[in-house]
Amino acid sequence: MPHTYQSTKQLFYCILRMPKDDAYFVYFTFESNEGMCFYSTVDESLKGQYRDIEVRCPIEWEPHLKALITKLQTEIRLDILEEKIISDS
Repeated sequence: MPHTYQSTKQLFYCILRMPKDDAYFVYFTFESNEGMCFYSTVDESLKGQYRDIEVRCPIEWEPHLKALITKLQTEIRLDILEEKIISDS
């Protein structure tokens, strides 16, 4: 990770929502960009026709992650439910 991550300990955090049938594409895209971010599916979304995914990355990588999300939005319906800067505790 970039040296500044060690000093700032801040993360970019967002929650993404997409149709259940498109979630595999988002997972695949994040996996193919290995090391860019950490993500997990919100358990409550497993019961619906959509998937909510919590995503975190070092603050320094925020522009890259946002660019990737923007690209995904051109391919599938993808909503950003929340985004903020959090502390890595």
